[in-house]
Amino acid sequence: MQGSVEKIVKTDSRRQVLTKVRQLLLKKHNHACVSCGVTDEVVPLEMASIVPLSEGGDFSEENFTVLCPNCHRSFDRQPREHEFISFLSELISSNDSYGNVKIEQLLGRKTRYRVDLIVERLRKKSEETLLIECKSYLIGSLARSRSIINQLKAYKEEYGNCQVVLAVPGTIKESELKLFLAENVEVWDLGYIARNFKLQIRNASPSYYKTLFLTQLARSSKLTREEDLIESLEKCPPGRSDCYVYQSLIGDILEHLFTPSLNRPIPELSDKTMSNRRDFIMPNYSDKGFWAFMREKYSADYVIIDAKNYMGKVRKTEVLQMANYLKLYGAGLFGIIVSRHGGDSAGCEHTLREQWLISQKMILILSDDDIVEMLMAKSDGRPPEDVLGRKIEQFRLSM
Repeated sequence: MQGSVEKIVKTDSRRQVLTKVRQLLLKKHNHACVSCGVTDEVVPLEMASIVPLSEGGDFSEENFTVLCPNCHRSFDRQPREHEFISFLSELISSNDSYGNVKIEQLLGRKTRYRVDLIVERLRKKSEETLLIECKSYLIGSLARSRSIINQLKAYKEEYGNCQVVLAVPGTIKESELKLFLAENVEVWDLGYIARNFKLQIRNASPSYYKTLFLTQLARSSKLTREEDLIESLEKCPPGRSDCYVYQSLIGDILEHLFTPSLNRPIPELSDKTMSNRRDFIMPNYSDKGFWAFMREKYSADYVIIDAKNYMGKVRKTEVLQMANYLKLYGAGLFGIIVSRHGGDSAGCEHTLREQWLISQKMILILSDDDIVEMLMAKSDGRPPEDVLGRKIEQFRLSM
């Protein structure tokens, strides 16, 4: 009975928060659909979450917008890459600084390539040809960044004099951005496109990407929760003396990223023998989305987390310590080790493979860069779980 009362109180509290947020958003957007402009006098408007609540989205004003039912259905559907190409081409075509937009043009003689966009950028006294490669996903790794750079270099070699551009509807990590700039690749990310095509975004046809970019434009100039956490992470020095500071910070970050899909982190639990203690355990009762898949396919009834504020990389020993805690009929078989610089390429990687092959224990090693990428994804309106999914995909396909 008490559990039922608590559930009703919790539901009522969320409903009150959503009602307040809805009123703020309607006032901010003049009671009109953010995407198509139809008003609530014509059709009832609906609240749409940027990051779905089932995938870790919160109840803040920044995580919601208001849409008509048609635009809401379009926004909830997973967008395809060609839709981003189409959206970007519409922005460019209606901007006086660009001209002669060509979509998905074939290039080359011996080896044929298909370039997403070829555009003329109009300067005061000259023109410049842009070859634009569009990616609808976050890059996520330096290896993938180098692959894209090589692809763009091949385009430029075939075409001749031009400027190559990478366009993504997300925020690119600083390390990846430096790599692209060093190779003379111009980067159009979420912030760049929002700043430089502000008017065109507002006038664009209704779409998932219009809603995404309008949400970016509507954000205030104050630090977001994600930016605040990234700043705290960067200020925390590695080393033994700050191990508990780092551990606490990682707990706050994971709670922000993954609740309410997962329950709040439970700190410092041990098994019955008291020989195996983990920094955090996040119960997984999710019945849909990424975490439901993880529970079904990887026995992630609980997500076991260790935070290591090491100056070096995680080695075999730490992987074995995590593996000792993972039990099919105990906490489950999925664990995450968060360490400043990730894992070494010798004993650590071998042990991870061994644990998966022999015991089906899936253990991920996350670096600070991975944590920052997840925070940036959440800030951009993308599920942070995508980073974990890609790490698992890379691991499985490398076997």
